[in-house]
Amino acid sequence: MKTTSHLLALPLSLLTVGIAHAAEQDDPIVVEPMVIKGDVLGKASAPEVLTYSGSRSVVDEQDLKKGSVRGLDDALQRVPGVKIFDETGTGALPQISVRGLYESRSGRIQALSDGIPLALAPYGQTGMSLFPATLATVDRIDIVRGGAAVQYGPNNVGGVINFISKPIPRKWETTLQERTTFAPGGRQLWDSYLGTGGYLTDNFGLQLDLNTLNGEYGREHSDTDVQNYRLRGQWNIDDDREFSFGIQRYVADMDLAGALSVKDYKDDPRQSTRPLDRFEGDTNRIWGTYTQYLGAMGPFDSVEFSWTNFAHDSYRNFVIGQPFAPDVPANEKQESPRDFKVWGSEPRLSMSIDGDTVGQTWLVGARYISEDIDYDVYRQDLASGNTRVIRDWKFDNDAKAVYLSNAISLLDHRLTITPGVRYENATMDYSDGVSGFKRTNKAKEWLPGLTVGYQASDKWFVYANAQRSLRPPQVSQIVKEGAVASEIAWNYETGVRYTPQENLRVDFGLYRIDFDDQIEYDGSIDRFVNLGSTRHQGFETEIFWSPEAIRGLELHAGYAFLDAKQRSGQYKGNDVPKASKHQLILDGRYHFAEFWTYSLDGLYISKSYSDAANSHDEDPDGEHGPLPAYWIWNTAIERTFKLANHSVLTTSAGISNLFDRQYYFRGIDTSPLGRQPAPGRTVTLGVNYRF
Repeated sequence: MKTTSHLLALPLSLLTVGIAHAAEQDDPIVVEPMVIKGDVLGKASAPEVLTYSGSRSVVDEQDLKKGSVRGLDDALQRVPGVKIFDETGTGALPQISVRGLYESRSGRIQALSDGIPLALAPYGQTGMSLFPATLATVDRIDIVRGGAAVQYGPNNVGGVINFISKPIPRKWETTLQERTTFAPGGRQLWDSYLGTGGYLTDNFGLQLDLNTLNGEYGREHSDTDVQNYRLRGQWNIDDDREFSFGIQRYVADMDLAGALSVKDYKDDPRQSTRPLDRFEGDTNRIWGTYTQYLGAMGPFDSVEFSWTNFAHDSYRNFVIGQPFAPDVPANEKQESPRDFKVWGSEPRLSMSIDGDTVGQTWLVGARYISEDIDYDVYRQDLASGNTRVIRDWKFDNDAKAVYLSNAISLLDHRLTITPGVRYENATMDYSDGVSGFKRTNKAKEWLPGLTVGYQASDKWFVYANAQRSLRPPQVSQIVKEGAVASEIAWNYETGVRYTPQENLRVDFGLYRIDFDDQIEYDGSIDRFVNLGSTRHQGFETEIFWSPEAIRGLELHAGYAFLDAKQRSGQYKGNDVPKASKHQLILDGRYHFAEFWTYSLDGLYISKSYSDAANSHDEDPDGEHGPLPAYWIWNTAIERTFKLANHSVLTTSAGISNLFDRQYYFRGIDTSPLGRQPAPGRTVTLGVNYRF
């Protein structure tokens, strides 16, 4: 039956700390959608996170609201095992790596928005070169690094990241928010948000979100214009049926400052020598999920059915000057527009037997996704103005998947064993309009998985899982005429969550990823190369503590150790490129004088190598060489004013990269050569009015 747990109304710090606080009286009453019992991830509520049979973290609302957080990718840096390569400081073009699995535009993570795939093409284009999500529209982020491969595929070697929206409030409310980020050189970025919604009747609610980013992000040639408009709805048809839906329009237009040569970086890391480089894109998205509780059927005590459909029509284009060398004047302008038309459908059936001491939940589901992709590349000679067609590719991808799992609950429901299997069958037909060449790629794989979770006592939860993962050949790999084999990996995890008391929790997990045919882009030859077999292994730990002696203080620390090695080929034994061995996270939040909150957080990332050869010396173009280690600190303060009629005014100020640490990455994607400066120090002032 449809229920609303009182736990879901608790402050979201409970999701990460496991500490129960009373919900504030002025907090809005929300109604959560019905959750399928067999859904592996659910809604990231506290019980789901604490008893999940895998490595899992949640970035809560308080962390997303901090004045020092510049974007969604920035917020993810507080999660052990997650590394960000930040080229803009806006979150509009995220570069997210999990456990050393790096791919341009976050290509090795399964990114979802309320459970709906965010990738332009979930099979053929897993990279998010268009990212239709903005900070103000997200309530919390659920990061699942293992144990979800059977239900969420195919691209899940690096885990699943679900950006979760705020539930529609029962009583109508409106939020107005303005955040302004100030960078050196008089550059400013304005983040404006209007959200309004609630229930129009007892069973029908709507939420409208309008969010825009305008200004410059901190470097020369960094004009930014992002518009995100979204309407969501919730229709509780009756006690047993409901329908949730949404439509979205997202538009982005950005200048890209690009990478710098070593000399130019040392002269001024905030300059740009890439005047032609820019990005533009837009998408129209629609989705809906119908859920029905069917009651007892046959041997099952409860049966639930859901059916999700989604579609989007997207366009994106990178304009770049060529050659790529950052200190060589461009003689050509290249455009690479891509059009995506994607439709997906996923029915799911959950069937449960609920005994007093034992039980079972069978979950069976299927998915069909159709992808129609146009990929063009044009180059214009700047001297003559003549334009020639470099690529005219068309892709027709057809992907089908089925999955089955059985969660077996034993020992008074303290032990849960869940075997499962997923079958992926993807066909990718492409043709070249220039040469007439055609080819069909197929990816057919059985992907088994097993998870085990054991509530050993009130204080100890133990888990282990093993799963096989797949990423089909990507459009960009095919276009670059490089290695196009499917990437296959086995993931293994084991860990514990220890909660000795309500104000203290310790998480510790070990993992290993055995990767076959890991594909990496080599900018020096403009091709994808096959690193062959790689192994990623390590451990991650987090501690959450609220000292009883200091009321209002919340402390968090995290550490990740990664050993990522190439196991075959010319560079056998070398580190996997861009994989840092050490990550240390320290952060604290202090609530004082009833309405004030102060936060301070630090992040350390150790050095890594930019290429498979693990080059120790940097060349003048900055193409090869080590990536430096860095410490960055952020701080923020917030003041809440409770006004008449339960309205709330919140003001905030934050400093990102407090000590203006100068560090860099290697060239990213469309600017592959040189040093890509990381964002410097910025100051953000914000005001939020909810009524």
